[in-house]
Amino acid sequence: MKVILVTGGNRGIGLEICRQLDSMGHTVIMGSRYPEDGLEAAAGIKGNITVHRLDVTDEESIRVLKESVKAGYGRLDVLVNNAAVGAMADMKEISSWKGARNFIDKNMKGLGRMVRTATPFLRRTGIMPPKANAANVSLDAVRGILDVNLFGAWRMIQVFLPLLEKSPEGRIINVSSSSGELKSLSGEYPGYSLSKASLNALTIMFSNELRGKGIKVNAMCPGWVRTDMGGPTAPRDVAQGADTAVWLATCSQIPTGKFFRDRKEIEW
Repeated sequence: MKVILVTGGNRGIGLEICRQLDSMGHTVIMGSRYPEDGLEAAAGIKGNITVHRLDVTDEESIRVLKESVKAGYGRLDVLVNNAAVGAMADMKEISSWKGARNFIDKNMKGLGRMVRTATPFLRRTGIMPPKANAANVSLDAVRGILDVNLFGAWRMIQVFLPLLEKSPEGRIINVSSSSGELKSLSGEYPGYSLSKASLNALTIMFSNELRGKGIKVNAMCPGWVRTDMGGPTAPRDVAQGADTAVWLATCSQIPTGKFFRDRKEIEW
């Protein structure tokens, strides 16, 4: 059985990835920004998932987790870079409202769905600013998104690479999005789209760099999924969203340096 680390594993697609992998008998390490949320989520699964504090923007928390995994298992077989902020983070207030967002994340679960439902009305009345695009988005907001969605994954790979090299067949799975497909890039949700396109580029870079070490690196798009990030009107459930990541983590034969949706290769 494999030792698998899932970042942002305490809710949504990440939680479902943990659940499916645990049901297969793998050793699952759930990274959670707030450990109490991770423990609550893992208790709901009733499996053998280990929960650790992990903030992908905090290199110290990454290194502490790495030392824990090294001491407990001596290796890491699969790293699933799932932690991310969504397209709503393109709102101009991301920097000045960082503390408020942290409070909401921790204490007011489900508020994201309420905000999305009310967003059209709030924009029409001027309570909420117009949707951000490439011409007017706050670059501070873009930096904040990149710090999580791109540099967070990059930090994880750099720190955990020595443990992945100890695996018979190490794997890195980057949870991306169709918003990052080059052919469909537009000014809509510019920070989020740029972060996912950059994550795809990072996937190609590491797949080529690590090919000689036997570590396979791929990206996957879960599709539009009913989560706090995706909203209640999304057509897919979390099981569908998690399926390709679980397949990439467990299938005996996979390629490297590819982008997948529904277990099928798609264009970058």
